[in-house]
Formats: sequence, structure tokens, C-alpha cells
Amino acid sequence: MLGQKRLSNSSFGMLCTVPGLLVLIALVFYPVAYNVVVSLLRYNNITATKFIGLKNYLGQFTSADFLVSWRVSLIYSVGSSLLTLVVGLLLAHALNRINRARAFFRTLVILPWSVPLVLSGLMWKWILDANIGLVNYLLASLGIIRQNIPFLSQPTLALLSGILATAYVHVPFVTVLLHAGLKNIPTELYEVAEIDGADSIHKLLYLTLPLNRPQIVFSVVVIWMFTFRTPDVFFSLTGGGPGKATYHAGLYLMDLIYRFLDFGKGAAVGVLMFLTIIVVLVPSIYFSLLKREKRS
Repeated sequence: MLGQKRLSNSSFGMLCTVPGLLVLIALVFYPVAYNVVVSLLRYNNITATKFIGLKNYLGQFTSADFLVSWRVSLIYSVGSSLLTLVVGLLLAHALNRINRARAFFRTLVILPWSVPLVLSGLMWKWILDANIGLVNYLLASLGIIRQNIPFLSQPTLALLSGILATAYVHVPFVTVLLHAGLKNIPTELYEVAEIDGADSIHKLLYLTLPLNRPQIVFSVVVIWMFTFRTPDVFFSLTGGGPGKATYHAGLYLMDLIYRFLDFGKGAAVGVLMFLTIIVVLVPSIYFSLLKREKRS
């Protein structure tokens, strides 16, 4: 009787997991598998569809647009992650020390998180405009500059502008995550460190950063992953220009699919983008968890 009851419960549990498994297959595994299949085809709506193996992949490594877009995406994603981490860490420390009106300042910090990246790009496009931009107006009013700075028409400044517009949106996420990590660090540790003569730099290097390693790694990896694959900011901020100084890998993928209708090459670029993210994601999480286990 008891055995039959256990058997029925296990059967019911297996039946309950079937719908979720079907949804996972429909929304994740099937599109990924279909994308891999398409990447092995010459599929451009001009010539007949034909299996060509890895030619779509191999052709990317000799494509100037692919190499430029990958370089831009790497610089952009690394720069956005580092800037977001530094500013988020400073804001998390500031929130941790505020005693009055704490809820107000937390709300103020988290507000930019609600801004879509495309809208952030449009907003910063106005702020950094060479003729009517707020930044140039303030710098000129303070006597810092005599000529307006072309933030969006100079290649290096345009890329830095995209990093700034992206960090503006993602800083609240990192701030909330690191602030929660700071709350879990016992204050006694800082008090003991102060008794031993540790200053603020030593407490940051030997207490805050090591004890917040999981939150730091997680936030940096998440920001890096989203910025490497998402061209939203550059889509509205610079359109990939000037020239191709901000030609993000996502913009290259959009051009292949929507402009040139080359679905085979577009699928191959999508797979390469996924593999690039995995190459960074897996080792980062693995070594972070490994060091955490050794420390515990």
C-alpha cells in the first residue's frame, strides 16, 4: 500500500514536470538547434538554399566588419563592466553609511534602472550633443573649454559615450547587489581592522572586496554578457558611427539579417556570439565558486 502510494506520487511528480520540459524545449532548445542548423546553410533568399558546412563561420574570420564589431563589443563590454562596478561600489558604500532619509536615497539611486537602453542612448545623445548638449554648455559656462567637444563624432569619445550611457542604466543593479553584500559583512570585522590600524584602503582591499567576491563576479559577468550582445545604446546614440567606431557586434548581426537578408551568416554570427559569452562566463563562475569553497 505504501509502495503504491510512493509510486503514484513519483508518477504525479514526473507528469508535473512534462509541461515545463515541453516549454523549455519549445522556447530554448528548439530555437538554438534551428539556429545552428541555419548557420550551416547558404540561406540568403537570393540563391538556392544549400548545405555548406562551416563556411559561414570560417568566412567571418576574414570579414573586416566582423573583426571590427567584435573588437568594439569587447572594448565596450569590458569598459561598461568596469565603470559600472567602480561607480556601483562607491554608491553602495555611500548608501551603507547614510542614516537619515535612507529610503529616499535608495529610491534615487535605483531610478535609472527603469530607463531602457535605447532611451538612455537618446537621452545621452542630447546631453553630449556638440551644439546644444548640456555637457558642452556647462563646460563652456565654467570656462573649462573654448570650443565644444564633438563627443559623438570623434571615434574614441563616441565609444566612451556609449560606455557612459550604458553604465548609467546598469549602475543601480550593481549598487543594489553590492549594498546587500555589504549588509552581510559583520561590523565587528571593520572594528577589529581599525584597532589593528587599517585605513579605508586596507579595509576595502582585504575585507570588502574579498567578502563581496560572489556579488562582484556575478554583477560583472551579467553586465559583460548583456553589453556584449546588446547594441541598444549605440543603435540610438551613434548608429554605429562615426565610421564604424561604435559598430557593435549586435549591429553587425542586425545588418546581416535585416539589411542583407543573409540568414545563414547571421545565424553563424549569433552562434559565435553565444560561444564568446560562454567562454568568459563559465570560467568566471567556476573559479569564483572554487575560491569560495576553498575559503569556506
